[in-house]
Amino acid sequence: MSTSDDPVDVARAEWAALHPDLDTTPMALTGRLRLVAAALARATEPVVRAEGLTRPEFDVLSAVRRAGRTPLTPTGIAAATLASGAATTKRLDHLTSVGHLQRTPDERDGRVSRLSLTPSGTALVDRVLPLLLAAERAFADSLTPDQQTATSEALSVLLAEHGV
Repeated sequence: MSTSDDPVDVARAEWAALHPDLDTTPMALTGRLRLVAAALARATEPVVRAEGLTRPEFDVLSAVRRAGRTPLTPTGIAAATLASGAATTKRLDHLTSVGHLQRTPDERDGRVSRLSLTPSGTALVDRVLPLLLAAERAFADSLTPDQQTATSEALSVLLAEHGV
């Protein structure tokens, strides 16, 4: 058994004892990716929760804000946030009901709506983004700048390989 406190190393050692014939090498990366994602969520979620939002809802508002004067459609939001149509609809409904987002029917196709931020939605994104970036910076600061760059580049390769 590994003497490391790393839960991934512990799990791999336990699996090796049960199934010595299995190569758990992929678990070293994928297990740590899952743990890092969970730790990042714990580090950043309080920033958006303080505003009564979830991180996915903030991501929707951010996507609309980044689009600028080119209003997005719900389908565009789903693609930009990598969310399902049902999850996107739920988020859009909530953000519209609290006054951060507005839907305008498309002039050419009334079945399609165009999304834009309300003044309160714009102010919210512009106020929260620096706080969120500070939390993300604090999270990543345990790596050197070179390590951050190398990790980002390696993850970019994985994402591209898997169509993201």
